[in-house]
Amino acid sequence: LMLALLDSLLTAGFDPEDQGRRSVAWRRGGAYTPDGDGSFDIGGTTARALTALGAGTPAVDAGPADDRACGNGSLMRILPIALVGRNWSPDVLIERAQLASRVTHGHPRCQVTCAVYCLIVRELLRGSAPAAALEWAMTTARDAYAADGAIPAASFRAALEELAAYQRRTGSGYVIDAFWSAWDAFAGAADYAQTIVRAIEYGHDTDTTAAIAGGLAGARWGWEGIPVAWRRGMRGHAVAQPLVDRLAGTVTPAEGGPLPTSTENPLRVDLLDLAGTPLEGTGRLGITLLPGKKREGWTGAHWRDLDLDLARLRDLGVDTLFLLNEDAELALCLVPELPDAMAAVGPELVRFPIPDPHVPADPGAYRVAIRGLVERVRGGAFVAIACRGGINRSGMTAACIYRELGLDASEAIARTQAARRRSITIGEEQAFVRAWPW
Repeated sequence: LMLALLDSLLTAGFDPEDQGRRSVAWRRGGAYTPDGDGSFDIGGTTARALTALGAGTPAVDAGPADDRACGNGSLMRILPIALVGRNWSPDVLIERAQLASRVTHGHPRCQVTCAVYCLIVRELLRGSAPAAALEWAMTTARDAYAADGAIPAASFRAALEELAAYQRRTGSGYVIDAFWSAWDAFAGAADYAQTIVRAIEYGHDTDTTAAIAGGLAGARWGWEGIPVAWRRGMRGHAVAQPLVDRLAGTVTPAEGGPLPTSTENPLRVDLLDLAGTPLEGTGRLGITLLPGKKREGWTGAHWRDLDLDLARLRDLGVDTLFLLNEDAELALCLVPELPDAMAAVGPELVRFPIPDPHVPADPGAYRVAIRGLVERVRGGAFVAIACRGGINRSGMTAACIYRELGLDASEAIARTQAARRRSITIGEEQAFVRAWPW
C-alpha cells in the first residue's frame, strides 16, 4: 500500500483518484506481498475502502469514517506523502496527508494522525531532534486547525487533542495507539535497528507498528542507518527499488540536482580501444564507476543500487571487476557490503586499493596486478576497472595497461581519455604512467 501510494505520487503527482486506482490495481495484481500470492491481511477498513473504490466511489469518500474505522492502515502507508512533499508548505502537507488518508481511512482521527506524522517526518528530514520535531508538528497542526476554513475543523481539533492526550502504548491496530507506540519505539532508540526491535516488542500489530516507526527512523538516520543485512535480505526488492530510484530522481536543483540512479542511468562500462595491441581480437577491457555508490564525488552525486549495478555488469558480460577503492571509501559510499555481494553473485572481484587521488605505494606489486589483468583479457575475459568515479585511478590503471602492452605514454593517455572523458587529469598519475615500467 505504501509503494502503491509512492507509485501514484511519482507518476500522477498528488491525485487521490489516481491513488485509489493504483491501490486497487496493485491489490488485483497480487503486489501486496513480495511473492504476489495475495495472502497478506490488509485489514477490514482498507478492504472496505478498496471494495468501494472498485465499485466507483470517489477516492476521498472511499475510506470508511465510522468509529470502527480507526485502524492504522493509512498511517502505515502515508510516508511517501512526507517524502515526496518534503518541500511543501506545512498547510499543504497537512491537507494532502488528510486527503491521502481518506482514500482508505476517512475518520478524523486517522486523517489528523497522518498529518502529524508527515509533519514530524518533514522536520526529521531537516535535521531536527525528535522531541523538537514532535513539538513543532503538534503546534503547527493546532495552528492549522485553529479556525474553520473551507472544511470545518472542529472534528480535527478534537481528534488532535485526543491524539495529544493519549497515554496507552500497546502496539495495537488503533491508529492513535499505533502512532504513540511507534513514536516511543523510535524516540527511545539509539539507532534504526533498535527502533524496529522496540516496535516489535510491543507485540500485537507488529508489522504496521514497525513500518510506522521505521519511517521515522529512516528519516532520522538515513540509508546508512539501516543494517546492511536487513537491506540485502529485504523481500520485494525488485518491486521497491525502481520506485526508490524514481524518488531519488525528484531531488531538485536546490537540493543538489537530480540523482543518477541505477534504474534511470544503468551502469556504463566505457570500452578501451585494443586495436593494434597484443590484445586485439581477444577479450575486452573497460572503465566504470563504483557499483552501488551513494555519495558525491568526481562524477557528481549518485544514488545507485548495488544489486542492480552488479546485475548490469553481468548482463554486459563483465567477468572481472578490478576495484581500486579502499575499505574506508566503500563505507563512505555506503557500499561496505560490495565484496560479500560480489562473492555471492559475481562478477569476480580483484582488488588493489589505492588512496584517492594518489598512485600505488608499491609499484612493483601494482605491475604484477596489471600483468594479471592483461592475461585475463588475453584469455578472452571482459575486465572492468573501477574506482569511485571511474576517472583518475581507473584512468591511470587503463593507461598503465596500455604501457604494458607497448604503447608510449602519450598514446596510452590519449586512448584512455578517448574512452573515458575527463579521465587521468591529475599530474601525479600522469607522471606515474610516463615513468612506466616500474
